[in-house]
Amino acid sequence: MNIFKKSLFTASVVASSLVSSTAFAADAPTGIAAAIAAGQANVGLVTAGVVAVSALGFGLTMIVSWLRK
Repeated sequence: MNIFKKSLFTASVVASSLVSSTAFAADAPTGIAAAIAAGQANVGLVTAGVVAVSALGFGLTMIVSWLRK
């Protein structure tokens, strides 16, 4: 009887892992697409931040140089 319980447990583990791996494989493309979209949004934010900081630094440098004249 113990061997039967072990084989039943093994069969149930194999079946559940197949079901979960199939569900994960179906969801992978949507997860990848979401990660790409989030990455593109982050690149846009970083680019805008770098431009804003450099413009602010340039503007402050110009104001300080004009005030020293």
